Amino acid sequence: MDRERAIAFVEGYGRTWQEWDFEGFADLFTDDAVYVEHPTDETVVGREQILDYIRREQVAEGAASVRMGRPIVEGDCVVGEFWTKMTKPGERGTLVGCFIAQLDRKTGRCAHFRQYWHDVPRHVDPYAGWGANSLDH
Repeated sequence: MDRERAIAFVEGYGRTWQEWDFEGFADLFTDDAVYVEHPTDETVVGREQILDYIRREQVAEGAASVRMGRPIVEGDCVVGEFWTKMTKPGERGTLVGCFIAQLDRKTGRCAHFRQYWHDVPRHVDPYAGWGANSLDH
């Protein structure tokens, strides 16, 4: 896996999440991708279920301001951090976490994805040095 494809996946993930570009988000994944939303939450399989998942997330999160950290690339895997401020009427929160994505070497699409995150019940800015030179939009 070349580093440029891995970075493109991370940038696309952040951009499509922030813009709630449902189709663009689902297009980042293979047709039979496994998406582990959180170890204690749901696992979805396939682009159609991923599409349903991201639509539900938009309702739950509201407006999202997404920052992505500079990824770590090793073989066909990419590790990325995210720092997302979410805003709904009368509600603010921050979602801070990371993911590990295994990319298809031919297409650059994600075949297996798992993430871990923490909710903060208010807006919080990243700490100094977060994301090791983040990929700001």
